[in-house]
Amino acid sequence: MDVKQKIIDVIEKRQVVSINRKNTTAVWNGLTEQNIPIDIQTSKLLDWVISRRHCTKTWPQQITIVREKINSAIQDMPEHKGITKLLTGTYINYFHCLQIVEILKETEADSRSLFGRYGSQRMKDWQEVVRLYEKDNVYLAEASQLLMRNVAYEIPGIKKSIAKYEQVQHESEKKEADCAKNAQDFRVKYKSLCHQLGIEGKSIKKEITDLLTSLPEMYKEVAQQAKKTKEAVAFYRSFIGQMIKGQVDLGCLPLLQYIIEHGNTTVYEWRYGEPPLRIEEPTLLIEPEATASTDDAIDFGDAAIDFGTGDVELETGDIDWGQIDMLPDAHEATIDFSTTEDAELGIVVQEAGVEGGVAKDNEALSLLDYHKTRNMFIDDLAELEAFLRQRLSEMQTSAKESQMGFTLSHSHSNAEISTQELESMLSTVMSAMEAINRPKLKNLALIRESPRYVDRVANSLEQNLRLADKMDGNRATLVEKRRAATAEQTRLQPALKRMIERTKELQAEIERNISKKYNNRPVHITGGVTSL
Repeated sequence: MDVKQKIIDVIEKRQVVSINRKNTTAVWNGLTEQNIPIDIQTSKLLDWVISRRHCTKTWPQQITIVREKINSAIQDMPEHKGITKLLTGTYINYFHCLQIVEILKETEADSRSLFGRYGSQRMKDWQEVVRLYEKDNVYLAEASQLLMRNVAYEIPGIKKSIAKYEQVQHESEKKEADCAKNAQDFRVKYKSLCHQLGIEGKSIKKEITDLLTSLPEMYKEVAQQAKKTKEAVAFYRSFIGQMIKGQVDLGCLPLLQYIIEHGNTTVYEWRYGEPPLRIEEPTLLIEPEATASTDDAIDFGDAAIDFGTGDVELETGDIDWGQIDMLPDAHEATIDFSTTEDAELGIVVQEAGVEGGVAKDNEALSLLDYHKTRNMFIDDLAELEAFLRQRLSEMQTSAKESQMGFTLSHSHSNAEISTQELESMLSTVMSAMEAINRPKLKNLALIRESPRYVDRVANSLEQNLRLADKMDGNRATLVEKRRAATAEQTRLQPALKRMIERTKELQAEIERNISKKYNNRPVHITGGVTSL
């Protein structure tokens, strides 16, 4: 079998469709061998050119010499727009060197000899660079590595940075809105609490202290409300009297009954049954507010903001007028009046006892001003309220359950109490309870008893303003961070566009040069570069 027949057999085994026996040109699936494309994966491009022996494995050592030549030649360049554009922010490769040589042919045309050689040192330097690049196809290895690096690292890195800056802008905008809202909420809460106390909030301690002058009038209103419960008290005492017969002094609701009969007298008169000849009221000692100074400036601490775990969140909770480290929530404008610790601190206590009808210390206070008797008064109201609610519930459940005939001894002349009358009694008791439990009154009562409470109230109110200022400081920091991210994104987007364009140009040059080595067969570099 001759050689020609062997070739035909081999081609047929490889699924050759047809053979032109005249010139032995192979045809695969209707395409001649000349038209079959060469596909090269981007990530394996450098290995491919080395394995096909287009380049040697020692090309890194050779490229070092080329780079030194380029660094030397670039020091002496003519002023030309094309050269300036090529050298601006670009890693100079073989294809750039070819363009530089073409430009130098124009700028150095005067130095060209009759034989076509150039006497210009600039031209000689760059021609030497091109010659070194073309030796062992070093330029192809360098271009392949540059293309792989751009596709795998440079372009994804720039895209990742742009995405990061976009995320920073989005998060900053969201947190700016949160900070602005929180600052506004804290200021609204501050105004709400000041309004609740009845002050403007310009000089908190002084304004709170001045409010103490309104306490007697407020206690007078409470006493008037208490007198309206006279009918309910009489009904309750009548009920107890019928339940416990033979008991002359029932002893129920003693303080409420006393205030109904005598009003809001001094503790001295309540204890001894006669008004004092002279009243020496205890002195309230409250330190004045310190004037503002530079030492009182708010320290916002580290202005750095961590975006990883999110944000600046305020937990929900009421204000504790005790030891305050932080106001948790800017939405709940409520004061906790449960703190009565050190209630009598700041009151100047003198020698106890009665001296010739002189009311001193706690005995000089009114019944509603002294916390112990005030609590007794509240307990009496609560007891009366509980009784009336129970009776009303029983009467509403069964209208026929009043078989025992509960009547009032005086005001009702032994007539039965109707549901409407019972509801009216309960309403008067509730009004008295609301009057004594008003937030403003409770605040002022605590202030009257404890100068420390004034400091706690002032500090708690000012904490809202401090937190509002801190939110403003955080917002300003976020604004600067967002602006910096916007500037970086604006700078990187044109750089990304240029990088993609030059990478595609580099890919086209590599494909064209490889194609020349294979009789102009089409070459396609596939992989990440196709998605740019």
